[in-house]
Amino acid sequence: MKRDSTAKLIALLATAVLAVNASAQTGTLVLGALKGPSGIGLVRLFESPPTLPEGLSLQPLAVGSADLMAAKVISGEYDVAVLPVNMAAKLYSAGIGIRLVAIIGNGMVSFLTSDPSIAGLADLRGKEVAVAGQGATPDFLLRHLLKAAGLDPDRDLHLSYALPYPEAAAALASGKISCAVLPEPFATLALASNPKLKAPFDLGRLWNKSTGQESYPMTALVTSSRLVRERPAAVAAILAAAKSSLAWVVANPKAAGLLVERHDLGLKAAMAELAIPRTNYIYLPAPEARPGIEALLGVFLETSPASIGGKLPDGTFYASLN
Repeated sequence: MKRDSTAKLIALLATAVLAVNASAQTGTLVLGALKGPSGIGLVRLFESPPTLPEGLSLQPLAVGSADLMAAKVISGEYDVAVLPVNMAAKLYSAGIGIRLVAIIGNGMVSFLTSDPSIAGLADLRGKEVAVAGQGATPDFLLRHLLKAAGLDPDRDLHLSYALPYPEAAAALASGKISCAVLPEPFATLALASNPKLKAPFDLGRLWNKSTGQESYPMTALVTSSRLVRERPAAVAAILAAAKSSLAWVVANPKAAGLLVERHDLGLKAAMAELAIPRTNYIYLPAPEARPGIEALLGVFLETSPASIGGKLPDGTFYASLN
């Protein structure tokens, strides 16, 4: 989450009163999916919402930003939601009644460059690197890896946060900048526009070497604590449908791309088809995902404690539906 949105979120947390869950009033559970890669894995739920027990129905809605999603979760308008991992932790630490039920997207951040002199992190000394999303996972990930490589992110190179994701991808592809750290689908967009760009090192492998974790989680699926407590069968049915959708999207990128465009999930069909194989969709139940989540949140905690609410979430954060 960007640092400039922290004050807005704190103000919202201070004034929000949790609404009664949609299911209690209408029999409909609302699922919020972020437009872009975070929500694309759930596109089958938009096309064919699952049948839920107890006469409940599921209404998937596409949301344009993580901050808006957080507001909907805080207000109680959404029963299930897709959130960045650190934002989910921050809401939980602030006393919002949510539980993390699964990770649905692992590491999807790439370092891309047109500079042939760059072969490793050490070669970034003295360079300028565009990082889209100050205070978000790409920023903290890069800072952690630079420190592990013996570089001071604030002295040995210049990290620029001037360009948002689409502009950074376009500037890299056109040659206006030479280095950028981009999440999907923007890395794919840059590569499609300029095939001469290269990824001289793999951030995921460097993370594995530094932490021992296979990958870093980026996309969390959360639900209200009340829903887990009162309607666990419905939650289990939603999770089964989400797992099935993720597997189908990975296996059928072309067909999935068409659905992504049909349901206005943020990408045209052709670009979604290209981005899906690079986006690292995965389904990990919360208890299994906990070590990887804590490794990533530990980096946030070291760099900016406020970005996750000042502490690691306790065990209750991780819902188990077994």
